[in-house]
Amino acid sequence: MAAQQDKQNSELIEIKNLISDRFNQLDRKLDATKAELKQDITETKAELKQDISDVKGEIKALNAEVKGIEKRLSNVETSVMKIPEITEKFGELKNWRQTAFVIIAGVVSAFLGWIARGGRV
Repeated sequence: MAAQQDKQNSELIEIKNLISDRFNQLDRKLDATKAELKQDITETKAELKQDISDVKGEIKALNAEVKGIEKRLSNVETSVMKIPEITEKFGELKNWRQTAFVIIAGVVSAFLGWIARGGRV
């Protein structure tokens, strides 16, 4: 009986050691996986920070462009506000002056268009 108990004890010790080894292997694998995940998270954080800074830079550039467009729009708006005054003054001109003005404006715009095309016919 004592031999049988010693055999059972040794088998139990072997099983205990085997279970302990397996748990140690699992712990090592978990530690390696944790390290990989931490590395991935760190890399992703760095990429996100870079992307965020890039987006912020693009937003600043777009804001500058919008401000420029707003300035030009305000200039156009003031010019458009003057159109009724100009048409009223044009309407006050005599018919022959209106006709002459339209012809002169047409010739000048045609000439400028011709220059803009490079002076070719």
